[in-house]
Amino acid sequence: MASEFQLSVCPHDTAKNLLGWFTLNTYLQRKLGIGIHFEPQDNFLVERQRVLDARFHVVYANPYSALCFARDKGFVPVARPAGVVDEAVIVARTEGAVPDAPTVASATDKLIIHDLGLQVLRTLGIDPAAARFEFAGNHLNAAKAVIDGRADLGIVFNETWAGLSPATRASLRVLGESTDGVAFHCFMVSPEWADKRADIQAILCGMHEDPAGRKVLDDLRFSAFAPVGEECLPPLQALLAAKG
Repeated sequence: MASEFQLSVCPHDTAKNLLGWFTLNTYLQRKLGIGIHFEPQDNFLVERQRVLDARFHVVYANPYSALCFARDKGFVPVARPAGVVDEAVIVARTEGAVPDAPTVASATDKLIIHDLGLQVLRTLGIDPAAARFEFAGNHLNAAKAVIDGRADLGIVFNETWAGLSPATRASLRVLGESTDGVAFHCFMVSPEWADKRADIQAILCGMHEDPAGRKVLDDLRFSAFAPVGEECLPPLQALLAAKG
């Protein structure tokens, strides 16, 4: 019988290690003593809308989705990967000048990386209002659009940039990178589970001290989860408010 409780995870993360997230869900179920259904999605817009439309109880959200879930459903942040932040890297081809009104490849304007990228463009003296944006669907495709000459610049997730092959990175140069440190993925708990927030936070933030939890963290390539609360949301909201 399917559980009445549900977990949702940002597709960017399940794409990297789907099995690891099933294992984390199993760990969480055992610690809480309840069943939690986890059905991964491969499209972040679909995943976000499912959480907004249905009854979910715990989510692992990218920063943009976290704002949506807090605003529209009352979700509250409880934990984040320690020392992991979402930043934007602006890349160009290794040769050639960047025009004053460039074509900029970005995964989508529905992720916080795009907004961070707009800030970096301004620091580089490039007016986003004068640029033409090509939305490539994901961060890897944004980098490829620059390499292929379909875009002058690319806004790329720092994690994606770090994971590119040496040959791909050799085709690109970094013009700038955000260093805000305000954006990160986080676990959030629904209002329906308000009575479980403290327990879930304690379970997640204690995983690195538990051998079974340590193994799950290793599989997901996290060192630990750290506690967070609603204080992490206003800086993200301010970032979106500065969009232009």
